[in-house]
Amino acid sequence: MAEYLVVPAARFLIPLGNLDPRQAAPLSDAGLTSYHAVKRSVHLLGPGSTAVVIGVGGLGQMAIQMVRALSAATTVVAVDTDAGKLETAQRMGADEALLSGEEAVTRIKDMTGQQGAQLVLDMVGTDPTLRMAAQVARMLGHLTIVGLGGGVLPVNFASPPHECSVASPYWGSLPELMEMITLAQQQKIKMLVEHFPLERANEAYQLLHDGEIQGRAVITPHP
Repeated sequence: MAEYLVVPAARFLIPLGNLDPRQAAPLSDAGLTSYHAVKRSVHLLGPGSTAVVIGVGGLGQMAIQMVRALSAATTVVAVDTDAGKLETAQRMGADEALLSGEEAVTRIKDMTGQQGAQLVLDMVGTDPTLRMAAQVARMLGHLTIVGLGGGVLPVNFASPPHECSVASPYWGSLPELMEMITLAQQQKIKMLVEHFPLERANEAYQLLHDGEIQGRAVITPHP
């Protein structure tokens, strides 16, 4: 968090075009992480498919939009413990928003003919969310762990479903960042951002700690 940053070479920079740097800043983290996680599973998606996003804070909001941008025909289900975040998820493109729990598991199973979702993205990564992820994934599907909650996925002969692939992708590549920036320039994705001047950085951290930031907090040295 500084007014200036020295970059070793221009090749480390990507032109933003008409994007506001203050709005685009989180795209290189939350945006790229979500894009990479979704892109690797696009071949499973399409008409009649379902993607479940567990945890719809700043990272999950981006994941919803990435699924929508890369596979518009996929039904996107958002799951969270916070009703306010679920409302935001629907504004971001989720077809259905469910409060976390057994009722959500039942609803997802009913929606998918008891088969489960082709793609389950756990943006939290705690024991309860990973347990749910294993319950709602389908045979030959993808269960993708993005969140760093430190939980343990229950694994036995029946969980996750047979031949369901489990992966924990991390961040993304430079070409993927360029592809995602293009999506943002085309207004196919957007980031919810709250701006804070440099002197309010500590306040921003406290709001993040308290769960009061809807998307991402961005420090702006020059208001």
